[in-house]
Amino acid sequence: MTYDPYDRELVPLLYFSCPYKTTFEIEISRMKDQGPDKENSGAVEASVKLTELLDLYREDRGAKWVTALEEIPSLIIKGLSYLQLKNTKQDSLGQLVDWTMQALNLQVALRQPIALNVRQLKAGTKLVSSLAECGAQGVTGLLQAGVISGLFELLFADHVSSSLKLNAFKALDSVISMTEGMEAFLRGRQNEKSGYQKLLELILLDQTVRVVTAGSAILQKCHFYEILSEIKRLGDHLAEKTSSVPNHSEPDHDTDAGLERTNPEYENEVEASMDMDLLESSNISEGEIERLINLLEEVFHLMETAPHTMIQPPVKSFPTMARITGPPERDDPYPVLFRYLHSHHFLELVTLLLSIPVTSAHPGVLQATKDVLKFLAQSQKGLLFFMSEYEATNLLIRALCHLYDQDEEEGLQSDGVIDDAFALWLQDSTQTLQCITELFSHFQRCTASEETDHSDLLGTLHNLYLITFNPVGRSAVGHVFSLEKNLQSLITLMEYYSKEALGDSKSKKSVAYNYACILILVVVQSSSDVQMLEQHAASLLKLCKADENNAKLQELGKWLEPLKNLRFEINCIPNLIEYVKQNIDNLMTPEGVGLTTALRVLCNVACPPPPVEGQQKDLKWNLAVIQLFSAEGMDTFIRVLQKLNSILTQPWRLHVNMGTTLHRVTTISMARCTLTLLKTMLTELLRGGSFEFKDMRVPSALVTLHMLLCSIPLSGRLDSDEQKIQNDIIDILLTFTQGVNEKLTISEETLANNTWSLMLKEVLSSILKVPEGFFSGLILLSELLPLPLPMQTTQVIEPHDISVALNTRKLWSMHLHVQAKLLQEIVRSFSGTTCQPIQHMLRRICVQLCDLASPTALLIMRTVLDLIVEDLQSTSEDKEKQYTSQTTRLLALLDALASHKACKLAILHLINGTIKGDERYAEIFQDLLALVRSPGDSVIRQQCVEYITSILQSLCDQDIALILPSSSEGSISELEQLSNSLPNKELMASICDCLLATLANSESSYNCLLTCVRTMMFLAEHDYGLFHLKSSLRKNSSALHSLLKRVVSTFSKDTGELASSFLEFMRQILNSDTIGCCGDDNGLMEVEGAHPSRTMSINAAELKQLLQSKEESPENLFLELEKLVLEHSKDDDNLDSLLDNVVGLKQMLESSGDPLPLSDQDVEPVLSAPESLQNLFNNRTAYVLADVMDDQLKSMWFTPFQAEEIDTDLDLVKVDLIELSEKCCSDFDLHSELERSFLSEPSSPGRTKTTKGFKLGKHKHETFITSSGKSEYIEPAKRAHVVPPPRGRGRGGFGQGIRPHDIFRQRKQNTSRPPSMHVDDFVAAESKEVVPQDGIPPPKRPLKVSQKISSRGGFSGNRGGRGAFHSQNRFFTPPASKGNYSRREGTRGSSWSAQNTPRGNYNESRGGQSNFNRGPLPPLRPLSSTGYRPSPRDRASRGRGGLGPSWASANSGSGGSRGKFVSGGSGRGRHVRSFTR
Repeated sequence: MTYDPYDRELVPLLYFSCPYKTTFEIEISRMKDQGPDKENSGAVEASVKLTELLDLYREDRGAKWVTALEEIPSLIIKGLSYLQLKNTKQDSLGQLVDWTMQALNLQVALRQPIALNVRQLKAGTKLVSSLAECGAQGVTGLLQAGVISGLFELLFADHVSSSLKLNAFKALDSVISMTEGMEAFLRGRQNEKSGYQKLLELILLDQTVRVVTAGSAILQKCHFYEILSEIKRLGDHLAEKTSSVPNHSEPDHDTDAGLERTNPEYENEVEASMDMDLLESSNISEGEIERLINLLEEVFHLMETAPHTMIQPPVKSFPTMARITGPPERDDPYPVLFRYLHSHHFLELVTLLLSIPVTSAHPGVLQATKDVLKFLAQSQKGLLFFMSEYEATNLLIRALCHLYDQDEEEGLQSDGVIDDAFALWLQDSTQTLQCITELFSHFQRCTASEETDHSDLLGTLHNLYLITFNPVGRSAVGHVFSLEKNLQSLITLMEYYSKEALGDSKSKKSVAYNYACILILVVVQSSSDVQMLEQHAASLLKLCKADENNAKLQELGKWLEPLKNLRFEINCIPNLIEYVKQNIDNLMTPEGVGLTTALRVLCNVACPPPPVEGQQKDLKWNLAVIQLFSAEGMDTFIRVLQKLNSILTQPWRLHVNMGTTLHRVTTISMARCTLTLLKTMLTELLRGGSFEFKDMRVPSALVTLHMLLCSIPLSGRLDSDEQKIQNDIIDILLTFTQGVNEKLTISEETLANNTWSLMLKEVLSSILKVPEGFFSGLILLSELLPLPLPMQTTQVIEPHDISVALNTRKLWSMHLHVQAKLLQEIVRSFSGTTCQPIQHMLRRICVQLCDLASPTALLIMRTVLDLIVEDLQSTSEDKEKQYTSQTTRLLALLDALASHKACKLAILHLINGTIKGDERYAEIFQDLLALVRSPGDSVIRQQCVEYITSILQSLCDQDIALILPSSSEGSISELEQLSNSLPNKELMASICDCLLATLANSESSYNCLLTCVRTMMFLAEHDYGLFHLKSSLRKNSSALHSLLKRVVSTFSKDTGELASSFLEFMRQILNSDTIGCCGDDNGLMEVEGAHPSRTMSINAAELKQLLQSKEESPENLFLELEKLVLEHSKDDDNLDSLLDNVVGLKQMLESSGDPLPLSDQDVEPVLSAPESLQNLFNNRTAYVLADVMDDQLKSMWFTPFQAEEIDTDLDLVKVDLIELSEKCCSDFDLHSELERSFLSEPSSPGRTKTTKGFKLGKHKHETFITSSGKSEYIEPAKRAHVVPPPRGRGRGGFGQGIRPHDIFRQRKQNTSRPPSMHVDDFVAAESKEVVPQDGIPPPKRPLKVSQKISSRGGFSGNRGGRGAFHSQNRFFTPPASKGNYSRREGTRGSSWSAQNTPRGNYNESRGGQSNFNRGPLPPLRPLSSTGYRPSPRDRASRGRGGLGPSWASANSGSGGSRGKFVSGGSGRGRHVRSFTR
């Protein structure tokens, strides 16, 4: 029986109360449900007393009346609700409102004796708060009586104390917490200021800080309400505009009426709306969508900060920056916010946004809505809010799943917004909470039922159990059970069914009891939130102790071991660290699972939650850190990381995934907790710069951990857990940069020995240490370095922040310069790599390094140019230079770098030839220009030439500059801009000659010509460039003619781009007034104010001279070109503009008269001397204002690496492998290494001997606890003969190594003897002396069950572990892909620049992808497509899925299921066939 979440809908809320209803409203609805006749003594007493008080003091307004006022608030909830239900005629509420208004009246108060008057006013404010909670009636009564103006009179009166004002604010807050009150507060009556305006005036008067804080909280609530109103207005507007969108979620309908829809109808309507052409619906302006995104982001921000900014401060608190003790946490702002969300139909609005194509396709809208929904789903009240709006939530989840499925089907990832299965997580979380409500309401109904295994109860438990089969579901179950008191539902069940309650035999047989054991164990294992353990640890440990035969409970006992007699306070830190020290050798073994819990508790007790704006800093966290240090926490945590690394390394090297789901959860949880603790300690220690920390075990352990967990994700991008681990590692390494004060950067010596330099040295030296760490090391370095400037921003950055940004980069440069040798070695080592991910990472790092400051820029560019010098000078003098594929790779690297500002200026600086000692670079540049003039016919030379022309194009592009021209005052003049961003005149002359020689050369390739023409267009934008172009044209007058001739003779649809660029260039040089209107084809980016007018030009007669030769006149060539273009434009409309250009130019030439030679009257524009590189870096443009991200920046930083199609034959090198192995591996014994790695290393999480789990009784419910979906009961004795092969889903052993149909091994034990061994196994064990391994065993199940279910997370169903590298048929032809793979754009951090493993869209992989069906691999380039480990080991894991050798586990997982969740991963079958085909 599989769990299909799509079949389940949410139903009305049971047991729990609606999160936005007040206590009074809940009480009324409870009384209505119970019926009026039900005896309710508490309510009767309260109502009697309330009536008495109201009758007694109708007229008397003395001291006793004040006492009565003080008593009334406690009677309202029970008493008034009872009165309202029983006796509707009596107007108690009206009388209470009158009393309240009198109590708030200053005149009445002044008549009272001293002290009583203040008591009266305070009692009045408290009564307002109580009555405001009495639903709509209460608030409306108060508002009609003018409560808001009454409170403001009190607030504005003279000589009112702060505490009384705080009480008045509390009352006002209660009134506006109801939507009717808020509406009245914001609107105000006729000719009167609104409450909001009055409040602002009050705050602007000279008030005490506590009063201002209280007033601001009310303002924040008003802002939240107004934002929701604005979102609702935009939503209504969208709903009207998008007429064909289904009505179901138009928010202006009444919620219920709008949502009562049958499912099929909804599906069809959404389909229709999704298929609607986006353009039709795009009458919604971009501005409206931007506004919507901003509003949603603001809602998220306000909700996040609400506990600190929207609540009334307690009377005794004081709003300081930090506190060490103080009143416990205050009231909860969320019920009020949920009430506002409910009244604005927020969930319906979100559903609408996700159903209209124009908004659902917008990544910004998706991200903003997902943030808000995710925030709501984090808390119990938020989930209850979803459940109370169950109709809207059902539609919302369906819309989210629809988007998620679209992504899956198209093989696209919409910017990773829905990629992380959030829809499924939300669905599983709400379903889990629904099951919990069913459990609680079951206990309410039948407390002493004799029937222990009630069918409804088992159904609920079974659903919960099925949700945990999928990793997303498992985390959702863990999350929901760890909230508030939800776990109590299972504990109550276990206590009820335990031995004491039922007697031994019944409790053993109870299926519900066994379900509860499993579920509690799953929750404790997978939830990192240990708050619930604080409440429940004692009762759980008691249950474990009571039932010693239950394997699940004994395992639970191991997990809870460190919590015996533990109080979750700072004092428990030493005991927990002692526990960790004692158990560190059992890490990742069944005995050592308590370590995970201990670390989680330490995190909870010692690590502050992430800071939120407006929050007081609690100094108890500082005390906790001191405790950690004094208990030797640092050393212990480093040892935990080292041990974890040693356990994970071996399987990782064999490309084995992280084992069972449980093993993965434990690994990730231990890594995250340890990292969080280290981060907290180091941040606190190094924050002030007064301490140094030189323990280099930390960076070295972090580097290894990053390699093991974050360098090669299966899906090609890090999942959220791995991403968090990477972020933590980066943060910890960056704390080493904080501990550097001014003293430590004075001299070379202190600079080289401070914490920053030592950390860098560790990271840099790790990059080249071992080949397996190359890629991980480069990623780590790139993540640590600052991003290149200019920053893209939508708002102006303050000068102070700019100077901080520049200084940070200078400090990085200083510390990196100390490690110059290491940096050069890294660039040299990787410069010749053919592994494309490493090439890509190297370019990224070089750009980041060059961008820091001038010394690092010169260092890196010198290294790259030196490599080119060495390569070109390596051949002997007499022979012709040999150009190899290495030359092309080096030039490709130079080309990639030259297009970035800092690198380009460093190159210009070096090739000017003016610096002493750098003359060789000027010479080599001339050699490269010579190569362009004579390309030759070899493919490699052609490639080299294309790279060089591309480099020239970057050098001549004046927009690639550190100081960008801006329209602001004081910007540099055009000539200065040119002198700082273009080559000097000697170089410029030789570049222009070279460009024209290339145009005249018939051997030049098409790409070369196109690049040259575009470069000339850049140069023709200013007098300086055009002057040099003209002087080169005098020398080489036939160049333009030969190019024109070539354009005409080779014209086709494919070469149209060259033709249009060339014509554009001629139009550009003809006259000086058309600058800046270049066509779209030339790829120029117009920068505001960048190109002032040019004074020089060439007239038509001179151009005619340049375009003609003795044989042909230009007019004829143009005529011919016109005919060709006309012919082709019939098929292609895009050529129309080209045709106009041809005709226009032809007419100009015809009307120009006789051709004339080029005049040489022009005055040479003289550029000033360029500024020094250091000055350019100091004055560089630090930010660019932009509405959207610049694509070039985005492609460099945020897109995954895309392997280009390259011809691999060029890069093959002959190697004598035997000779190499003799040299490098002379003492390597393959046999013993294999034996060691498979049998003794702590490698596989599941190679321990599987012990028998608990047995279920042989009664009718036995099949409930299996998961194969076969519900017919099979007699245990017969079962051994009918064992179906394992299915690709569910739980079970990890690589248990059982042969599929060996009846002997699977026979049922009916004896107390230990199980006997088959003689073959016995002999094998004797000869091998098998040592049981470390590692967490699989979920322990009886073998008879585990045969029905194949391994969960072993070979087939594990999503997201590190798999057996994608697929064994890596060297064979992969199955044809069904989907097209597009780029996936992540965000920084997950810039999976490297993993281009494409993702197939197999139909069963909805939700969870298995290891093997990640999608076919590209048939080309087999070596680099395997997740980019170094090639020697690429072949190592061929044919290996789990841990043991491929033949041993060959049949362990055939047959995939087509379930929607855990994708069946016909793991073995397919791959084994590919060997024998």
